[in-house]
Amino acid sequence: MEIKKDTSLEAWKQTLKTIMEKGQSIIDEEKRQSKEILNIIIKIRHPEQDITTPIEIMRSLKKWVYPDLEELRDVFFKKEASSLYYYTYGARIFNYSHNLDQVEEYVIPLLKKDPSTRRAAIILYHPVIDSKITMKENPSLVAIFFKIRKNKLDTTTVLRSNDMFIGWPANIYQVYLLQKYIASQLGIETGNITTISHSAHIFEEYKKEVEEILRE
Repeated sequence: MEIKKDTSLEAWKQTLKTIMEKGQSIIDEEKRQSKEILNIIIKIRHPEQDITTPIEIMRSLKKWVYPDLEELRDVFFKKEASSLYYYTYGARIFNYSHNLDQVEEYVIPLLKKDPSTRRAAIILYHPVIDSKITMKENPSLVAIFFKIRKNKLDTTTVLRSNDMFIGWPANIYQVYLLQKYIASQLGIETGNITTISHSAHIFEEYKKEVEEILRE
């Protein structure tokens, strides 16, 4: 299933609506009930227009403390791993296996050398660490791909598990910040963002809030 919209707000609301109407009900290993659609592709043509709006909506609900923009940025760009979490995206991106800055040492130099390359990828899943049955958590966002097309930087993310209500607004904002940074280092504009979610789901306990957002 593919959803194409101009802005992140339009894409988010359409995806929430689609899952609520067509999602399959499942109960996961934590006994949480949700509605799920497999392999949803969401393409945002102009993410820069309202990239923060879904986060502002989440924060306005005031049912829980949703991270602000600065906190979301810091978590995603911080190179040091935290002992409080099984993993942090920043450490995987900028200090993979304590050995590689995937942005500064690979993606940016590669795109500068060969703007037509198909090899500009950031990998966040680490099989040696994550592929263990005993692991309780591993990265939901597993890969980010960058391509220069029509002199703009297009970005595609792959997510193994995607909480479309809580997680997606933060994820899309963080990916956009990374896209914008890389594009600025290349001297080009940002293009579209596409997310490929293997499991796009909404948990039953958020049904009331999702319906409220869709009514607005």
